[in-house]
Amino acid sequence: MKKFLISMLVVLSAVAFGAEVKEGTGLGYADDIKVAVTMDGDKIVAIEVKENSDTPGIANPAIEQLTKKVIEAQSSQVDTVAGATYTSEGFLEAVNNATGK
Repeated sequence: MKKFLISMLVVLSAVAFGAEVKEGTGLGYADDIKVAVTMDGDKIVAIEVKENSDTPGIANPAIEQLTKKVIEAQSSQVDTVAGATYTSEGFLEAVNNATGK
C-alpha cells in the first residue's frame, strides 16, 4: 500500500507540473494491450494499463515487473518476462508506441 501511495503521489505531482499522458497499443497474447504513459519531458514517470485481455494470473505480474523495469531504465529496451513472452512484447510495443521510441 505504501508503494502504491508513493507512486500515486509521483503521478499527481507530475500531472500538476505539466506532465503529458501519451497512449499506445501493442499486440499481446490474446488481443491488444493499451497503455497510458505519463511523461515529464523525456522522462517516463508512470505507466497505466488501460486495456488487457491476456490471462490475468500470468499477464498482471509480468506487466507489474515490466512497468518497474521500464521506469527504472527509462527505456522499453528491457528483457521480457519468462512465461509471458507475448504479453511482455505487447506491453513493450505499447510503451514504444506511446513514447515514440
